[in-house]
Amino acid sequence: MQMRSFLVAALAAGTATAHMNMKDPPPLAYKGNPNSKEPNIDYSITSPITEAQYPCKGNLKLLGTPEGASVATYAPGGKYTMSVEGGASHNGGSCQLSLSYDKGTSFTVIKSFIGNCPTTSGGTYDFSIPSDAPEGDDVVFAWTWVNHTGNREYYMSCAVVTIKAGGSKREAPAVNSKRDVAFGSRPKVFEANLGGEYCTKEGVDTVFPDPGPDVENTSTSPGPAILCATGADAPEGSSGSGSGSGSGSGSSAGAGAGSSSAAATSQAQATTSQAASQPSIPDILTVIPIGELTSSSTGGVFLTVPASSGAAATPTTLSTAVVASSSAAADSSPAATSAAASSSTAAGTPTSSAKIPSTTGGAAGTQVGPCSNEGDWACASDGSSFQRCASGQWSAAIPMAAGTKCTPGISNSLSMRRRRDRVRRSGTGFPGF
Repeated sequence: MQMRSFLVAALAAGTATAHMNMKDPPPLAYKGNPNSKEPNIDYSITSPITEAQYPCKGNLKLLGTPEGASVATYAPGGKYTMSVEGGASHNGGSCQLSLSYDKGTSFTVIKSFIGNCPTTSGGTYDFSIPSDAPEGDDVVFAWTWVNHTGNREYYMSCAVVTIKAGGSKREAPAVNSKRDVAFGSRPKVFEANLGGEYCTKEGVDTVFPDPGPDVENTSTSPGPAILCATGADAPEGSSGSGSGSGSGSGSSAGAGAGSSSAAATSQAQATTSQAASQPSIPDILTVIPIGELTSSSTGGVFLTVPASSGAAATPTTLSTAVVASSSAAADSSPAATSAAASSSTAAGTPTSSAKIPSTTGGAAGTQVGPCSNEGDWACASDGSSFQRCASGQWSAAIPMAAGTKCTPGISNSLSMRRRRDRVRRSGTGFPGF
C-alpha cells in the first residue's frame, strides 16, 4: 500500500493576535464602535473565530442593548463601501458580505470577493444592497474571510445596521441580468474550518461553492473548497439557500435547500462509498518539526520568536508523517508494513514522548500565559484542540479538524488520530492546517 506524507508550511504573518477585522461599518464590541462600552470591548477582535463563537464571535448577545444599536442605514438598491483593517492579511484570500434578518440564525450573501481580500492594508470594498432586500431594524451585516496562507481559519466581524428605503445612497449601476436573482434565492454564507462540512486548502483563494450572483474575482490562484470528511472538492452550488423575505422588525423566513443541496449530498455519499471500498491506511498522524530553514517572516502563531528578541525568526516547517496504529498494522500486508516503515523514517527525526500537563487555567485543560520551550505543542486534555508555544506565550487554542483528536500532553510533536478507519487515499491533505 502506497503511503503519503504531507508537508504543511505554517506561514503565519504578523504577531499572534494581529490579524484582520471589519472597520466600517464598525462591528459589535469593536473599540471604534461609538456604542461599545467596557467590559464588552473585544481587544482581540482581529483573531479568527472558533466553532463555539459562530456566528459573529459571540457578540450577538449585545443585540437589543444600547451597545447593539444600529451604526449605519442602507437603502435597498443602494451602493456603498465597507473597509477592513489589521496587521496580517495572510496574502489575502476570499471574503463574503452577508445580511441576517433573524438575529444571526441565517446569513444571506450579498457579495463575494475571490482573491485579494483583504489586502495588506485591509482595503475598501464596494457592495450593493439588493433592490429587493427586505427593510428591517437590527439587521446583522457580516464580513467573513477565509485566508490564503497560514493556519486554516475563519474570520467574522458583524455590525448592526438598518435597511430602510430612502436612506442615503450612491446611485447604483444599471441592473445586470446575472444579478437579477431574488433575495430569498441567494445562497447562505460559506462556513469553513469550524468542524463542519467544509474546509479550505492553503495557498489558494477559495472559490465559494455558491458565491451568489454578485461576485468580484481578482484571483490569480483560485481553488475549490473541500469536504472535510473526504478531502474531495466541494461541489458547485452546495452552499444552499439563504434567508427568505423579511419584515420591518428584522425577521425573515428561511428558504429551504434546493436541488443543489441534494446533488451535494448524493456526491458526498458516492465519494464515501468509493473511499470505503479502498484499502485502509494507518490512522495516526504525527507532526514532526524540521529546522534549519530560513525566511524573512517574523514571529507569529507558528513562527516563533524568543520573547526577548526583536530579530526575525527562523520558521518551523512541519512534516506530517503517517505512523501505523496497532490495529492498522495488524491488518497490513508485509509490503505495506515495509512501506510504512520507510515513509516514517524519511519523514524526520523521532519525536519525544508527550507529557500530560496539569491545567494552567485555560478551558478544557488548555494552556494560558507564558511558556518556556519555544515550538512546543500542547494538546488539550480532551484532545479537541491544540496550541503552540510561540514568542514566549501559549497561542490561542485551535480546534482539531472534524473527525480527529490529538494526543493530550505537551511535546515537541503533535500526534493526531482520525476517528474513521478508512480515509480517501487520493485526499488533498489533512484539513485544519
